[in-house]
Amino acid sequence: MSDIRSLEQKRQEALDKANRLKKQIDKKLNGQKFVLGGMLMAIAEHEPDRIPQILADLDKYVTRKADISRLEGFRSEIGNNVPRSTILTSSEPNRTSSDDDIT
Repeated sequence: MSDIRSLEQKRQEALDKANRLKKQIDKKLNGQKFVLGGMLMAIAEHEPDRIPQILADLDKYVTRKADISRLEGFRSEIGNNVPRSTILTSSEPNRTSSDDDIT
């Protein structure tokens, strides 16, 4: 019986250690995400010509409803800072030149 208790105790200690390590990993990852988010916000502020790509990346990579709603204010704010020249350029359809285009 004592062998079983000893094994159960060792098992629980291993689970506790695994949980502590998981928390450390999660904390580190969350810190990295926080820093990357700040960097992305700084890019949007200081390099407005990159805003259309940032918005496209948000559409592509942010898929959870909770995350989408969490970023609504950010999207609105940077969307208002898109330079007009970028809007005109990015809204034009991509065309390839052909002999028909030559006049």
